[in-house]
Amino acid sequence: MKRAMLALAVLLPTLVLAAEPAATTKAEPKDSKFLVNYLTQTQKDFLKSIDGLSEAQWKFKPAPDRWSVAEVAEHIALSEDMFGENITGKILKTPAATAEQMAKTQGLEEKILQGITDRTHKFKAPEKLQPASKFASAQEAAKAFNARREAHIALAKGTPESELRSHVSGPSPMGDLDAYQWMIFMAAHSKRHTAQIEEVRADPNFPKK
Repeated sequence: MKRAMLALAVLLPTLVLAAEPAATTKAEPKDSKFLVNYLTQTQKDFLKSIDGLSEAQWKFKPAPDRWSVAEVAEHIALSEDMFGENITGKILKTPAATAEQMAKTQGLEEKILQGITDRTHKFKAPEKLQPASKFASAQEAAKAFNARREAHIALAKGTPESELRSHVSGPSPMGDLDAYQWMIFMAAHSKRHTAQIEEVRADPNFPKK
């Protein structure tokens, strides 16, 4: 798991570090309400993107070297597992961060939100997160993803923000992040690949049914 996290983090440094905060934002991503809403909205968007697909639509590949909806959905579900295990099994079990550690994480939320969802830069997923036909249908993928995401939403609702902020770990493209920021990273990652699903569905050869 640690190697997969490192590999995924290494893939994204350019697009995250290059992202600058937007001139204006609709919400300040610095509280528990924002985190819960972002986890919930990205969950809904992903589930909507795979809802009602036929087998042909589920398995359609725009090109031999591009993923099908099924493959992207599997990658999202696998990544949700990996991020969740890292957050609950490692980061939240670390000692309370020092003031110096916490200072280094300040103000990184907007870069995460913009950088991870930017699909102008594309990279190969680490081997552990490569799809391997684990789910036979969209329903199976949705069930697996939901089990994890619901647990993460419950964690965000039930854990004081101060607690999420007080545990810091890495690796990430920006160095160490606190647990709150890792949860934003996780949700942004699913948003990034939901956009990839929409790209597949927009292909002119995508089956009508």
